[in-house]
Amino acid sequence: MVEKLTLAQKAFEKLEEMIVNLHLKPGQVYSEKELTQLLGFGRTPLREALQKMANIDLLEIIPRRGIKISEIILYRQLAILETRRPLDELIAKCATRRLTDEQKQKLIEMAEEMEKAVKESHVQEYLRLDHAFDELLDQASRNKFVTRALDPLHIHCRRFWVAYQRYDNMDQAAILHEKLMRAVATGNEEMSGKAANELVDYFVEFTRKALDIN
Repeated sequence: MVEKLTLAQKAFEKLEEMIVNLHLKPGQVYSEKELTQLLGFGRTPLREALQKMANIDLLEIIPRRGIKISEIILYRQLAILETRRPLDELIAKCATRRLTDEQKQKLIEMAEEMEKAVKESHVQEYLRLDHAFDELLDQASRNKFVTRALDPLHIHCRRFWVAYQRYDNMDQAAILHEKLMRAVATGNEEMSGKAANELVDYFVEFTRKALDIN
């Protein structure tokens, strides 16, 4: 049973990676057989991963047709960010309050790694660090309820960023991420909450820019 759940989680993570990086195209319909071959997992863990992804609106399972990857809808992104704002502030404050020394050190290292990734224009490394930062906040917050609410929103936002990164200033986004990382590491909840809101402000600005151009 444990092995089955582990395989399902690995299948979900691989599916998430392919959706976020647009390797599975928005609006495209794939057969279960195609996805089995693309992801390299058997039918049972794949089906569990697909159902979980369908539950967070990143794909639709269409009987007798296949699996349709959800399209990216620009105005919907603003609703996602509206939902994210209070949750991002909450998880930042919870993590700040409960951070271990080991997690604090990891945050400082992560901020330095993100700065390096941006200097080298390494988009995939930037995305990896963004995801790792979300996971670290999840762990440090010790609040599974806010984590469960936020995780799907973060996946949607990462995919949106990949699709519209040409309208983004990666330098500024990284600076705001680093500011939040360092604020959490200092143990100052007020600073962490403010930094989390500044990051969401930036995402809203980025989304509106994409909306205006499109």
